[in-house]
Formats: sequence, structure tokens, C-alpha cells
Amino acid sequence: MDLDLPVLNASGSVLFFNRLSYKAANGNVLVDAVSVHINAGQMLAVMGPSGAGKSTLLDLMSFRKMPMDGATVSLNDQLLNPSAMYAISSFVEQEDALLGVLTVRETVAYALRLHLPMLSRTTVASRVDRVLAALGLQSCADQIIGTPISRGISGGQKRRVTAACAMVTFPRILFLDEVTSGLDSTSAREVMSAIRRLAVAEGMFVIATIHQPSLETLGQFTDLLLLAQGKICYSGKVDDLVMFFERWGRPVPPFKTPAEHAMNFLNEDFQADPQNGSGNAASLRVFYLSTLNDSHTSLENLNLNLKSIPQFDQDLDVFEEKSGETDWAGKLFWNTMVLSERSTVNYMRNLLAYGVRLGMYVGMGLMIATIWIRLGLRDSTINDRLSIHFYSVAFLAFMSVAGIPSFLEERAVYYQETKNGLYSTLPFVLSNTLVNIPFLFLCTLLFTVICYWAVGLHPGANAFFRFLFFLLLAIIAAESQVLVVSAILPVFVAALAIGSFMNGFWMSVGGYFIKARSLPRFWYYSFHYMDYQRYAFELLTNSDLRGLTFQCERTSDGSCTCAYPSTSSCTVSGDDVLDYLDIRGISYASWVGIMVSIIVLYRIALMVAAF
Repeated sequence: MDLDLPVLNASGSVLFFNRLSYKAANGNVLVDAVSVHINAGQMLAVMGPSGAGKSTLLDLMSFRKMPMDGATVSLNDQLLNPSAMYAISSFVEQEDALLGVLTVRETVAYALRLHLPMLSRTTVASRVDRVLAALGLQSCADQIIGTPISRGISGGQKRRVTAACAMVTFPRILFLDEVTSGLDSTSAREVMSAIRRLAVAEGMFVIATIHQPSLETLGQFTDLLLLAQGKICYSGKVDDLVMFFERWGRPVPPFKTPAEHAMNFLNEDFQADPQNGSGNAASLRVFYLSTLNDSHTSLENLNLNLKSIPQFDQDLDVFEEKSGETDWAGKLFWNTMVLSERSTVNYMRNLLAYGVRLGMYVGMGLMIATIWIRLGLRDSTINDRLSIHFYSVAFLAFMSVAGIPSFLEERAVYYQETKNGLYSTLPFVLSNTLVNIPFLFLCTLLFTVICYWAVGLHPGANAFFRFLFFLLLAIIAAESQVLVVSAILPVFVAALAIGSFMNGFWMSVGGYFIKARSLPRFWYYSFHYMDYQRYAFELLTNSDLRGLTFQCERTSDGSCTCAYPSTSSCTVSGDDVLDYLDIRGISYASWVGIMVSIIVLYRIALMVAAF
């Protein structure tokens, strides 16, 4: 039979989770009426076999998933809503999401500065050093996290860095999802011991899911919650677990920890008769529920060990006083600045971000400079010039896919940090835009300097800087497009495929391979007008050809044969070519405005996709 747990109804300095339940889309109940409390400065371990609902329960507690109707979460008898929970809590994910080129110290410091941007550098350094020392990370504090091309710290150390990023903000409530995964027994014990010391010192509530821990690691926790199929099978003090099994008549055998003994009953995947509805987990749950009516363990007689801590509304006041970020605009400004600083450091050190792309742009510039060298002003070179303009726009834009790996790394970090309330989507997009532009400008500048004069495009400084500016707009638009695709499809192969397809699509409807007037009407009146490559190509072509005059080829009888229709004798003006291409009448200001609008729309789409 299925028995319901009573609803906790106590008062005092306690964090209560009452009747948390969650049902999957297929109707399966993943968490079933879980109620638990924890005192400030104490640590609750949530254990159970795979599929027991541990991570789902942690998501419900932190409001990452919304529980079913009837559930409540309260602190000091004050109900918490999602925004309040985000403000006073921090969550350590199962997966590590860290920027590989930053050092351990820098990683933790940026996490603190994003949480409290107005803190002085001295205060930041002091708090970071304290947490690093507590988690045993002093020896690797100045090592980088590690990238595919540069080895960094170990997997276990990464786990501790992830925990440090959450703990350095000294949250009121700390959620840990498998924080000891990848750690040896000694490291796991020391990490949990350090977390316990900070929890006691700061009055934190610590709730952690954990697999079978060693006896010493389990001993760092004060309370334990055993789950099976989303239901509570034990909730009480860690120190009472041995006595609990003795009262059940299944004492913990020698050479086995209480956690291992409990898992033997909770895990029914390998039972001889898995279809038997009265499995060991069900029996354990029935016995646990029966003990709730016993005077020894009834809720009314539990030793809550209440502590005098501020009420919830005072907690929020302290939080805002520490942060100094009551002004929305000020918070947006400082978060954008800190994120921009971190992104700049990341891009300068990370070869996968812009180093590889910079080398590719230099290589393509050299290739154009040596293949289309000194075209001159013969009319036979007009098509070559058009090819250069198309190549510059299309292929440099195509290379924007090289930025997908670094963005996916940033996106993973962004996702975890925003879930912990460090900042919102807007400063992430603003900082990404502000930092991308200088790096893209450097790439465009090197390409243009290498090939522009070698090819012999329109002479003069004005024409050179127009070319540079128009090409930069095209590359920023391409970069923005790829980031939107990567935010929607955060898988490298998928983002690469779709990003490449979109660039190829814009090449096809831009009006170079087939004249715009010859495009089918659907493509002409729809995507041709949306094509950023089309506007960039027309800007570059006008900038180069306006004001130039090309000499036509003379035949043996002295007559002239011109490659394009001409209004003069034996010469073709740039305006003649532009007329033939139907792009002479464009306005630089209007086309630039359209390009900027496309970039802005892409950035807005990035903000929506990343949210």
C-alpha cells in the first residue's frame, strides 16, 4: 500500500520543503509528496539509486522545476517564490562549465565579482583565497582550467572549482548536485568537510545529492534523506541511521557502511524478482512511515536545534546591502563590464576563439593578394573585381563558424551562472557584442591591408576605409547569425551544419551567381531582400567601381570590344557596370542602415534564443 507523509508544520529558523511533487510529461510521478526540513548551518544529504528522483528533487527545491500544486517552500515561516530563492541560493551542477583558459583563481574571482560587482579588489582577493584554501585549491590556484590544446587541472579539481564558484558568493542556501563525483574518497571527505565549516560559519543551508559516500564523507552531513522511486524511505539524522536499521531488524553488517547497507535495499534493479511489488525499498518505506508515530522519532519531538537568524525579509535586505546593486541600470552596467573583461581575457588566450580565425583571414588575404594581383583597369578584369567582392563577403562570413566552439563553452557557463542569478541575458549579449567587434575588426583589418593594395582596388584612403567598414558590417552580421544558430542548437555538429547551410543559402540568393533580376519572383521579393551578403556585396562593388574607367580590348582591325555595355567609345565606366548589375542607384547610408538593422535583429534574436 501507499502511505502519505504528513505535512510538516513547525516554526522557527528552519528551511521547509513541504509536499514537493513532480510528474513527467508521460504521467510518471518522479517525486511524490516529499517533505523535509533543515536547520541553518546543517547539511542534508539526498541519496538513492539511479532514477530515484534525487536531481529532480533538487531542481524542485531550487525552483528550477516548478512543483505541483500544494507544495510550499518556506524560510522562517516566510514563503519563498522562485525569484526570492534565486536571490539567496546557489546551485552546483553535475557537469562542470568553466572557461578553459582562465586560472582557478580568476574563475572564482569572476564568479564573485559577477555576484557582487561593486566589491573592492582587496575584498575579492580575500574571499577567494579563503574559499580556495577551504577546498584545497591553493596549489593549483594559478593553473588554467584546461582546454583541448592546453592541459590544465584534473577532473576532481574542476569539481572543486565549480563548488568554489558557488560558495564564494556565500549564499544563504547551497544546492549541490553530485559535487563529489570524480573525487577520490579523501578529496570527497575534505571537500565536504570544508563545505560544512563554511556552512556553520555562515549559517548556510546545504542540500546535496550524493552517491554512495565513504563513512567519513557521510559523517560530514548532519541529516539524510533516502529516496526510492521518488518517495521518502528515510528522513532523519545521519547518526540515527545505524539505530534505524537495528530497529528494523536489518542491522548494518561488519565491514559495510550504513550508506552501502541502505543502497542494498533501495536499489531494486538487480533483484531476482523485479516485478514483485513488495520489494525491499517498499518495505523500508513502510517501516520508516511506521516510526513517525513512535514517540522517539515523531515530528513533535524532533530536536530542531533552532538558531537565531534573521527573518526572511531581513535576509533580502542584507543581500541587497552586500551587493550594492539595488539600481537596475547600475547592475546592468557593472555586470556588462565584468563579463566584457572576462570575455576579453578568454578571447585573447583562447586560440579556438579568434586565433584560428585570424590565421585563416590572413591566409585568405594572402591568397587573394597573390592570385588577383595587380588587376589594373582593363575591362577584362571587371569580373575579377566582382569575384573579389563576392569572395570577401561570402567566404569571410562563412568562416564565422570557427567561433562556434568558443561560444558553446561560453554558453554553458552563461547557463549555469544565470540559473544562479549572477546576471541576466541582456548583459551577456551586450558584453558579447562589445568584445566581438574589436576582435572582428582586427581580423577584417589584417585581411584588407594584405589584399586591398596588392589587388589594386579603388585608390585612395576614403575608398579603403569604406571597403573596410562595409566588410566589417558583413562579418559582424555573419557572426551574429552563427551565434543565434549556436544558441538554438547548442551542439557543435548541428550548429556547424546549419550555420554553413545558411551562409550557402545567402550566397545563392544574393545576386552574384544569378543576377537578381533573374531570380524567381518568390526568392527575389523575400530572401533576396533579407540577405545581408547582398547588401554588403553591393556596397563593396559601388565603393570600388564608382569613378573608375576601364579600357576595352582592341581587335586587330582597331575596333573595340567591351565586356559590358558602354556609353563611351572604347571604355567602360564603373557606372556602366553598376547600371548593368542594377545596383547603381543604392545609397550608402540606406544600405548601411539596413545592415545595422540586420545585426541588431540578430542580436535581439540571440537574446531571445539564449534566454
